[in-house]
Amino acid sequence: MQLLSFAELLTVWEENWRRPPLWQGLALLAAACPEESVETLMQEPLGRFNARLWTFRLGYFGSLLTAVTDCSGCGEKVEVTLDIAALCNGFEPQDAASRQESISWQEIIGDAGAVRFRLPLLGDLMGAGEATSFEEASRKLIQSCVETSNALSDELLVAISAKIEEADPLALLELHGLCPQCGQAWSGFLDAASFVWSELQTWAERTLREVHLLARAYGWREHEILALSPTRRQAYLRMIYG
Repeated sequence: MQLLSFAELLTVWEENWRRPPLWQGLALLAAACPEESVETLMQEPLGRFNARLWTFRLGYFGSLLTAVTDCSGCGEKVEVTLDIAALCNGFEPQDAASRQESISWQEIIGDAGAVRFRLPLLGDLMGAGEATSFEEASRKLIQSCVETSNALSDELLVAISAKIEEADPLALLELHGLCPQCGQAWSGFLDAASFVWSELQTWAERTLREVHLLARAYGWREHEILALSPTRRQAYLRMIYG
C-alpha cells in the first residue's frame, strides 16, 4: 500500500465524492494499491477490506480516531476514542494463496443437514446494498455466502451470522458505552468506509480553502501549494491572517 500525494488524494476525492461509501472506500484502496485490480479488491473478506481502510487512514490522520453518536436516552452527543493501530494489530498483507485460504468454505449443521458457507466478500456486500431494508440486506448477504439453493430458517441464518462474526471480527465493528450525562447504555456500528471518507471530505474541503487563500495572496498555482507540507502551509497562512 503506497502513500498518495496530496494532489493524488484530492483527485480520488474529486472523482468519487458522489458515490456510495463502499465504492468510495474501494476507490481509496484501488488508488493506494495500483498493483491490485478492482476485481481482486472486490474479493476481499469484509474484515480485511475494513482493516486495509483503517491502515490507509493511519498514513494521513494518525492512529487515534474520535467517533460521535447521539445518546438514545437524553440526546446528548457521546464521543468514543479508538486506537486504530491497536484495532488492526495482527493484520498482515496477504498473497493470493493466503487470500484464497481466508475465504475457504466452512460448515454448520442445520435441521436439514450440513450447510457450507464462507466469509462475506466486499462484492457480496455491494450486491446486498441494493436491498430496500436492513433485514433484507442481511438475509441477502448471508444467502450469497451459503452453498445451497434452499431457503434458510431464521435460526440457521442467526447461527451462520454468529460464526461469521467470530471468524471475521473486523467485518462489523460495534461500539458500546455509557452516556456520561445520563448513564444510558448505548451501542452503534462504526463503518470504516463511511468514517474514513468523512474524514477525507473534511480534509479536502479544508485543503482547497487553503489553496484558495494562498493562491489569492501569493499567486501560486495549486500544484505548488499542494507540494508544501501542511506545516509550511499553515505558517504562510499565519503570515497572511495573523
